[in-house]
Amino acid sequence: MRIIDVAIHIFCKRPRYLSFFLVSILIVTCGSPLLYVSSQAAGRITYEFVIDDDGSTLVNILYRTDQDEGSTWILVPKFSRWINKTLRGSVIEWCLRSSYETTGFSNPFYEALFFSFRSDGEEFEINIQYNHSLAAMIIEPNGLFFSPQIGFEKGSKAEITVILPSEFIINRDEAIVLGSTSVYHPTLVDQDKNIISFEIPETENLLRVEIGFRTKRQSAETVEIRSGIFTFETPTRYVEFAQRILEFYNKTYDDLIDLFNVTLESARLLFFLPEFNLLLSIGGYVPFSSERLGDIHINIMYTRTIEGQIEVIALHELVHHFLWKSGISPEKLLWFHEGMAEYISIEICSRMDYEGAILLKQQIHTKIQQVKMLFGDDLGFLQRWTPRNNPQDVGNYYAAAYYIVSRLAEQRGGLNYYKRFFRMIKDEKIEDNADLAYYLSLAAGESIAVLLNRWGFNIPDLYSYSPLISEAKSLIGNVSRLFEPFRSLAEAIFRVAELNAKPETEDRMTVCLVVAILIAKLAPLLTLVTVAALIYCSLLWLLKTKNVF
Repeated sequence: MRIIDVAIHIFCKRPRYLSFFLVSILIVTCGSPLLYVSSQAAGRITYEFVIDDDGSTLVNILYRTDQDEGSTWILVPKFSRWINKTLRGSVIEWCLRSSYETTGFSNPFYEALFFSFRSDGEEFEINIQYNHSLAAMIIEPNGLFFSPQIGFEKGSKAEITVILPSEFIINRDEAIVLGSTSVYHPTLVDQDKNIISFEIPETENLLRVEIGFRTKRQSAETVEIRSGIFTFETPTRYVEFAQRILEFYNKTYDDLIDLFNVTLESARLLFFLPEFNLLLSIGGYVPFSSERLGDIHINIMYTRTIEGQIEVIALHELVHHFLWKSGISPEKLLWFHEGMAEYISIEICSRMDYEGAILLKQQIHTKIQQVKMLFGDDLGFLQRWTPRNNPQDVGNYYAAAYYIVSRLAEQRGGLNYYKRFFRMIKDEKIEDNADLAYYLSLAAGESIAVLLNRWGFNIPDLYSYSPLISEAKSLIGNVSRLFEPFRSLAEAIFRVAELNAKPETEDRMTVCLVVAILIAKLAPLLTLVTVAALIYCSLLWLLKTKNVF
């Protein structure tokens, strides 16, 4: 498993009297209780985060207790180097355990250092240190510090101090500690020394610090990286991550061309720093307008997640560009845009064995179960989802859209089903659910509108009238614009036919389709007759004004 924050994985410094063999046994058997049986140790733990100008942070942890002996645990990074030093007393035994075993939640970046100790007769004191290169993310003139995971055995009081460089300006209303049961505000904000401190009660033991700040520098030093059709404008400090995303894009681009049956002329990417209250709520976005899609924006905070998550996000946003180029409107079919972007990005990244993609797939399936508990099979609310109507519970919408798109694919060949679909819509504009269901049905060889209506949609089943519809669409499409207004009239009547594609109005729809076909077929003759009639009437009027008769 390759992790973004990887340095080298080492174990903590061993007590000198323990042999390497004994330490190895302790590590291998760390799923069992420590050999040294002692009481859990309550004490005081302090965390100090010292941030430098580029956002890299030194984490300094100090645990102190006046108990004669005991045992406790502290979370340490799993994939980066850390050191420890016993300042007072001695460590008797220690081992490393998974974060899930100790905290009840699985965090792939951290594990628990368990140790039992004996004081020097007055106190026991141990210090742990490590660096986190991405603890503070900076895109000038803004920055956001989101601490590494803080975790220790419940029962100890905690003090947390964050020290920022003099070049940063703390946003006083953007400084909190997120606990398991509450949110904590600073007990001290010294903007002269750029220090913030928090006092945390004994009831909390799993925490994160979040602090917003500004930089005195007003704009970031950026560089443009070009690769194929892609251009990434990135702050120089994040070039490594931009290059990684571009490499991933070029690796998957041909597969997307094959799937969507279109190519892109160009695509531009940017990192963005999220708002303080959003943090990881938005992985990325592409601005929509009536004329074009905007640049791909990727949340820089996701560079801190396990490999595969930022790739899914980046691919999700690129899929929007392919859907747009394929003729599918994000304005009127946002549910399909988002469902497809989610489904395709997760499927492709899962096939590439990205751990982050597999984790996201598990999470979205969990979310689907929650949505089904709330709404059952009534997912018709997706029809009202537009870029201008963004609901508060948007996670339910993403999960529901993914569920429909993935379920449609399950029994019809997976991505190959959508590959057939995109070949069906070549050179078409799909702007409503009726047309979308019709082409999905053609690709499936069965009515998809029936399935969508079972999920709460209200869509006419055009597929049932496929021969007449195909003939009408073909004839109308071949009518020259010279034969107006009859071409537009045939189109309007065809739309009326689509709206009446229901069992109770089947006769009306059939009549409309027949009329649309007749008008399309007769458009040249009707135009000729109309023009001749206009000329004839004009001549009559002219002769009458000249008093010829």
